[in-house]
Amino acid sequence: MVSLENLLLYVPLAGLLVMLPGPDFALITRISLAEGRGSGQAAACGVALGIMVHTSAAMLGISAVIAQSVTLFTLLRYAGAAYLFWMGLHALRAGREVTAAVVRHSGQDGEAQPVRGLRRRALRQGFLTNVLNPKAVVFFLTMLPQFLDPHAALCPQFLELGGIMALFCLGWYLLLAALLHRIRAIFARPAFQAWLHRLTGLIFIGFSFRLALEKI
Repeated sequence: MVSLENLLLYVPLAGLLVMLPGPDFALITRISLAEGRGSGQAAACGVALGIMVHTSAAMLGISAVIAQSVTLFTLLRYAGAAYLFWMGLHALRAGREVTAAVVRHSGQDGEAQPVRGLRRRALRQGFLTNVLNPKAVVFFLTMLPQFLDPHAALCPQFLELGGIMALFCLGWYLLLAALLHRIRAIFARPAFQAWLHRLTGLIFIGFSFRLALEKI
């Protein structure tokens, strides 16, 4: 297991890194305000699952293979950028659909999608947004080993550190979804919903271009 000294260094750093804004934060903010707490928390679970995938990949040496292969790393980077770009286009289209629905129905709500379907989609989006992020590959490959004891079994230590990060991430985003749900009624007007989709769509597209063009 990880030594107490290393845990005391790792825990505050992990907590700080989890709260830094990024694609996961933008996704959960949009979903929580647009679809409610349940979908936002489903997306949070997807992000936490993505963290465990990165932890397992680093533990098994898969991340090292990806990081050392220009081809594999570039493919992952472009796949992540393409997914973020698609998410941005999807959000922009949702904003147009909200505006069109208001015009067609004079402000009345259209037919709602099934809650279970929304939550499954949110879970999938949270998972893919995180797991396709090549920066996470580099992060888990370079950060976690710094807190490992090379003289002890490595797999339990990887799982412990990755589990802590996943729990922090899950707790933070579950809390964020709950807090945003409390103020969601204030921003429930269709005009705000359309603005929210468009803004987050542009943010996702911006993240996608930065990821595609950035030298990591």
